[in-house]
Amino acid sequence: MEKKYGIRNKDDSFKELIKNRNDLKDTVEEFDPVYELRKKILLLRLDEGLTQEELAARAGMKQSVISRIENGESEPRIETVNKIAKALNRKVKIDLV
Repeated sequence: MEKKYGIRNKDDSFKELIKNRNDLKDTVEEFDPVYELRKKILLLRLDEGLTQEELAARAGMKQSVISRIENGESEPRIETVNKIAKALNRKVKIDLV
């Protein structure tokens, strides 16, 4: 029986690697600004006592958008981040240092 090998992209390979290695996962997440953004959105939403549906309604988007961002299934666009920030009565602050 011939074994078939699929070509995976580097992101999928990297995600698979860190999924099984908590030591790597913690290190990578510490320096990943998108991860930090996702975490911040989730924590702010929870601090406000909002469900994903409520935050989505305030931001004028679907609940699935909030879910995909929080679960790391998609990276939010700047426009989306601005809408979420406004819905949470926050300003977007970018620190590049």
